[in-house]
Parts: sequence; structure tokens; C-alpha cells
Amino acid sequence: MRIRTKKDVEKLDHKIKEELGIDVQKYRNEEVVENFVELLVFPKYVINWVVRPVLISILIFIIGFFIFDLVHIEYVLYGIIGLILFLISGILIGLLFLIWKMKSDIWGILNYSLEIMKSAITDMVQVNNQVNEENRKDVLGLLFKGIIHIVTIPMISKVISDKVPLIGGIVNRIVKKILTLVSDKVKFDEEKLKKELNKKEGESNALKIYSNSISSATKGLEKIMNFTFGVAQFPLKIIFGIVFLLLILFLYLIN
Repeated sequence: MRIRTKKDVEKLDHKIKEELGIDVQKYRNEEVVENFVELLVFPKYVINWVVRPVLISILIFIIGFFIFDLVHIEYVLYGIIGLILFLISGILIGLLFLIWKMKSDIWGILNYSLEIMKSAITDMVQVNNQVNEENRKDVLGLLFKGIIHIVTIPMISKVISDKVPLIGGIVNRIVKKILTLVSDKVKFDEEKLKKELNKKEGESNALKIYSNSISSATKGLEKIMNFTFGVAQFPLKIIFGIVFLLLILFLYLIN
């Protein structure tokens, strides 16, 4: 089940309530918000890694007036086209560095999301009997998607809008894209889980098996993180390459 729109999130929420008997939204509370605030440190380096490259690009642009042999209309062309190309290059470099630096933050967010998931599993095992042999192999994957899209992404979006200046909207889209990709790619050993649960009955055994399966899944998250960050950076790298080539060509022609 791929989640791309608000309607998809609503369907996911309904599916979890119906099949697992859990209201995931109850985990969206003030304590969760506070923990996410503590996890997010990239507002501290957003100026260094985004604003600074932009300022450096503007400085290089200004120096260009003294380096290049410009006459008449060339001053206007360089002043308009050059400024645009330098600014875009600086912004793209800043975003690429920011995504690279955000990796540790996202890792912390995912680990905390898994902790929320363990709490949800505990509640599920203790208070309802809706998990059966037919659907138990899909429990962890479905629940992880629910935590990410119903709890984590909305809470992180709120924190980013409150804490990240200037480019909060861009950062929010990047984080949302990365978390969505992770939720699509992460794998739990559902077949092994189903076999273990069939062998060992009882609430405590079930909790232990689910918990072990979640812990085991975290080992594969690093590979998924590398993949998702590569996916997030790829379009920015392509656009930067095109803009940089245009900038070099423009400077060559105007010099």
C-alpha cells in the first residue's frame, strides 16, 4: 500500500483501526512533539549549510564584475542572468549539503518512530484479538506505515514549520519524501514472524517476538537510508549539473 495523498493516509488509518484495532492518532501527543523537537538539530546548521553557500555565490558574482571585461549591455546581462545562475547554484549546493547533514536527524526520527511502534504493538497485543493467523504477517509493515504517515510526518512537519527559518517548506518536503521512501522500502521478516507466533502462544511471547522482529528490521535501515538519501539528492544533483554547465557557458560567452 503506497501512501502519496491525504486520502491515502485516511485509508491507511481506517485499515489499521479495522484490521489491528489500534487508533494510531492517539500517539500524536505533546510528549511525542517534544521528543521530535529534541531529535531535530538541523535548524542549528541550516544557516551554515544553506545560507552560507548562497552568500558565497553572491560574493563570487560581485567579484565577477571586477574580473570579467564587461562593456555596455554585458553589465546588464551579467547582472541579471549571472545573478540568477549564481543564486540557483548556491541554493542547490546548500540543499545538497543540508540533505547530507540531515541523515543523522532522520536516523533519530526513525528510531524514535520504531519505539512508538513498540508501544503500539504492546497496546495491540494487550487489548484486542483482531490479529489472527491470516493478517499477522502484515501487522508490522502496516503498523510502521501508520506510525510514519499518521504520527511522524505530521509531527515533524509541525516542528519544521516552527523551527526552520526561510526554507522550512523545502526542508519539510525533503524530509517527507525521505520518510515516505523508507516506509515503502523497509522490510520486516513477516513469514518468519508468522511461524514464530504460531509456535509460541501467549501475550508475553507475542510481545517478545514482535519486539525482536522490529529490532531486527533496524539493521536493514542503514542500507535503506543510503538509498533514500541518494534518491532525494539525485534530482538536485541533475539540476545543479545543468545549472552549473549553463553558468560556465554563460561566463565563457560573456568574458
